Amino acid sequence: MTWRELSPERLFELKDALVIDVRSPCEHKAEYIPCSVNIPLLEDDERAIVGTIYAVEGEMVARRKALKIISPKIPDIVDKILELKKQGQHIVVHCWRGGLRSETVASFLTVVGIDCWRLTGGFKAWRKVVIDDFARDDYQISPVILHGRTGVGKSNILCELEKIGAQVLNLEELANHRGSVFGALGLAEQPTQKNFESELWLKLKSFRAGPVFMEAESKKIGRLTLPEFLNRAIASGQRILITGSVACRVERIVHEYAGKFSAETKAEAVKAMQNLKVRLGTKRVDEITAFGTDGKLDQAIEALLIEYYDPLYDGHIHKNSPFELTVDGDDAAEAARTIMQWSQKLLSEVHS
Repeated sequence: MTWRELSPERLFELKDALVIDVRSPCEHKAEYIPCSVNIPLLEDDERAIVGTIYAVEGEMVARRKALKIISPKIPDIVDKILELKKQGQHIVVHCWRGGLRSETVASFLTVVGIDCWRLTGGFKAWRKVVIDDFARDDYQISPVILHGRTGVGKSNILCELEKIGAQVLNLEELANHRGSVFGALGLAEQPTQKNFESELWLKLKSFRAGPVFMEAESKKIGRLTLPEFLNRAIASGQRILITGSVACRVERIVHEYAGKFSAETKAEAVKAMQNLKVRLGTKRVDEITAFGTDGKLDQAIEALLIEYYDPLYDGHIHKNSPFELTVDGDDAAEAARTIMQWSQKLLSEVHS
């Protein structure tokens, strides 16, 4: 029995693969294959030591040092992999470019009688698959784009659509950002650009031909940039306008941010407010900031909607009109049902 090579194109053809990334933790955090598990051969500090020896004393000395560090770890690494492996799962081991690290782990798994694959070319080759797929833009989907003012419930409607069986690409969820000046408040750090694209690629691969619902986004969500093919899809997709009352929009946003205003988050919000001075003026920004710091969050949000966000979004809405459908988003579940019925009717007309 020996380990076998697996091309990155075939990785997700394996049913329920256990993908083991043997690179260091910092490498895995910066860029990973979705659903992979990091079981490092070298920790970050150990990798740095070996790298320094390589640069100063050469490859042979560095390899010997790495061997001394790795050798005692091998039994535990094998045990960790076997603890994670479920019945019938395929084990796939990878490193940066299909070199010594993945070969070492694959070899020791083979020695103890465990069948496994090694990813040919490692993460570097898999990343090329993602980039090439994006460049080809061969996704057989029909984008349906939700437009509307801030707070009308576009994200809520996407969640409701997914519940009733629609195909949904929730870009803000993947980007871990709400897509506005205050979009990062109360959320953990955004993923890296590469990890965002990897998760996006995997999601796109799960879609069958047909409508895919997503929100109208600009070219960037927080600090992450959308791939160009996705910008084209948003610009060319069928358009739905979501409307909503000011009262419901304010309530929805207050609920979204409620409980997330720690002292640190409040400071971030006050800092973000300073970006609005060009449009609203220093005096008005200070007044709205005071509403928020005094606990009058609903007043602050209503002022921001009417004076800042609505004029900003109305230009975008005018630019993208006319719309195929207009839906009231105050009741997100009802809005999703209306959109789903419209979509199914449209599909039946196409196929008739």
